[in-house]
Amino acid sequence: MKDVTKLVTGRHGHKMERLDVRTVNPSINRGSTYLYDSMNHMSEVRGKARELGTQSYGINGGDITVDWQEAFCELENGFRGVAVSSGLLACTAPLLALLGQGDNLLMIDSVYGPVRTFCDNYLPRIGVSVTYYDPLCTLDELDRLRTPSTRVLYLETPGSVTFEMQDIPALAAWAKDHSLRTIIDNTWGTGLYFKPLDHGVDISTHAATKYMCGHSDVVSGAIVCNEETVREVEAIRDLFGLSVAPDEIYMGLRGLRTMAIRLPVHWHNGLALANHLKGLPEVANVLHPALEQDPGHALWQRDFTGASGLFSVVLSRDVGWEQVDAFLRALKLYGLGYSWGGFESLCVPHRPQAERTASTWPRPGIGDGFFLRFHAGLEDPDDLIADIDQAIHAMKKV
Repeated sequence: MKDVTKLVTGRHGHKMERLDVRTVNPSINRGSTYLYDSMNHMSEVRGKARELGTQSYGINGGDITVDWQEAFCELENGFRGVAVSSGLLACTAPLLALLGQGDNLLMIDSVYGPVRTFCDNYLPRIGVSVTYYDPLCTLDELDRLRTPSTRVLYLETPGSVTFEMQDIPALAAWAKDHSLRTIIDNTWGTGLYFKPLDHGVDISTHAATKYMCGHSDVVSGAIVCNEETVREVEAIRDLFGLSVAPDEIYMGLRGLRTMAIRLPVHWHNGLALANHLKGLPEVANVLHPALEQDPGHALWQRDFTGASGLFSVVLSRDVGWEQVDAFLRALKLYGLGYSWGGFESLCVPHRPQAERTASTWPRPGIGDGFFLRFHAGLEDPDDLIADIDQAIHAMKKV
């Protein structure tokens, strides 16, 4: 055998000799091609792959992918999980799976901005119309928006940025009565604190980038399906060749194992910050469903078993742009950046009114000052509060 053949072949295609032991963590198998012993073996493996919801080719991963999908699916009592490469894709792939030409989508008006962009710029190109609805609308109001071509109701509780709470069991039951499929973005609830499929929802989606992975080093998405929808979602995954690298999945599994330990700290720190901020004269309102005075608190208390570290504040009207800029620049423990769910605290300005078409913002009683979204990380809450206070002090000097 010539050297060039030796270099290419090596142990290529040979089965690994195993000891009768196993590691705590799964192996990362980086492979695009699967090899079979025979035609019968190929047929058996491909049949098993279809049963598991994977492909018999490297694009949808190997054992570690199945481990990851089973882990986040089991957390929410789903039928099967589908791994994708981003939270945005986790939200949009089910829309492509369940909607076609001539269909109508009822989309919550507070939806995550990039999903709204997808709905506005892509869905009309494939003949899907989108009707936005107020996140606080009644079932009667929603029924008036429904058309004979409506096929999907998209939910999110609490709402992105503005944290409106929806009555998910009632909405899911209404949708089922009208033969609509339901999709919910459950990134805030994580599956640990809220389980949408237990409340009648068909598909739960996650930016696994956030709390599931938890270390600000992975971009990933997770889709939890019931038995009635999983084949359609998997078909879209296979049709578009949606793939997740095994290294990313390994990091996701690592993060998922510690999520139940991390989340109570985010919850505690977030409430500590929210309670401190609501007492400051520079703050007009704090939007956090776990606060007793929040309009959605009763729904949160009924349906959720905990809270994450993400919430928003509305500043007083007399706080101007230069003061907000000074406050953000003075913060030492909070990064100025998007995303959330990692170990670090963040603070970023938002303009909710720029992304509303079916509901008004600000709502009566909320306040119309500058809007900031906070993510409470894993730092000591006293240090986080002290950092806010010194930044407020710096802001007052402007």
